[in-house]
Amino acid sequence: MKLAFLTLLLVSASAAPAADDQLAAAFQVAFGKGGAVVLKRQGEMKENVRYTPGDLVNAPFGTVLLSPGEVVSPAHASSGKLAAIYLTRTDKGFTVEKKFVPATETGSFGKIGEWSVSKSFGELPVVSVEGGGTWQGCTVSVTTLLELTPDGPKQLASVPMTYDNSGAVTDGNKPTRISGRIEKIVPGKSFDVVYFGSKDFTEKYVRKGDTYVLASDGESRMQTC
Repeated sequence: MKLAFLTLLLVSASAAPAADDQLAAAFQVAFGKGGAVVLKRQGEMKENVRYTPGDLVNAPFGTVLLSPGEVVSPAHASSGKLAAIYLTRTDKGFTVEKKFVPATETGSFGKIGEWSVSKSFGELPVVSVEGGGTWQGCTVSVTTLLELTPDGPKQLASVPMTYDNSGAVTDGNKPTRISGRIEKIVPGKSFDVVYFGSKDFTEKYVRKGDTYVLASDGESRMQTC
C-alpha cells in the first residue's frame, strides 16, 4: 500500500511540471516571449495590456491557449481582457493557427474576475468569464459565456450574476443583495440562472442559433446599477 501511494505521488508530481512546461511553451509560441508580454493598443480603448499564461484547452478541433490580460495603468472604465490563441500540436511543440487578442473584454480597473472552462454546455468548450465593478456604491457582476468554436470564440450570452447596492443606501434603508448561479444545463439547449438573496427567482436561457436568450423574450428581472 505504501509503495502504491508513493508511486501515485511521484506520478502526480511529474505530471504537474509537464503541464506547466506545455503551457509555457504554448505561450512562448503564441506571444514570442515567455512569462508575460505587454501588447499596445488593445481592445476598444486601445490600451497597453499585460498578458500572462492562463490555461490550455483541448477542444475537438485542436488546442486553445487562454491568456488573461490586465491593463497597464488602468482607469475605472478599463475592462480586463482574455486572449484565445488557436494552436496545432506538432512533434516539435506548437504552431499558431489563429489569434484572437483579445477574445473578450469585461470587468473594471483593467481586470477580469474569475474564469473557468466548462464542457457541460455542449460538444465545444465554453469559457465563463466574470467581470464586475462598483459605481457610486453599487456593485454588479456579469458572466460572459464564450464558446470556443473552430472558427473562433463566439459570445453565447452575457448574464447578470450579482447586485449589491449596500454602498449607496442611506437613511437606514435596507440594502438589496442578489446573487445568481447557473444550474440545470441542458447541453446545446438551455440553462437556468437561480437568483437568491433579497429576492428569489429563476430565469431560463434558451439557445437560438449562436446565442442564448431569455426564454421569456423580455428583459432580465435582475437589477443593475
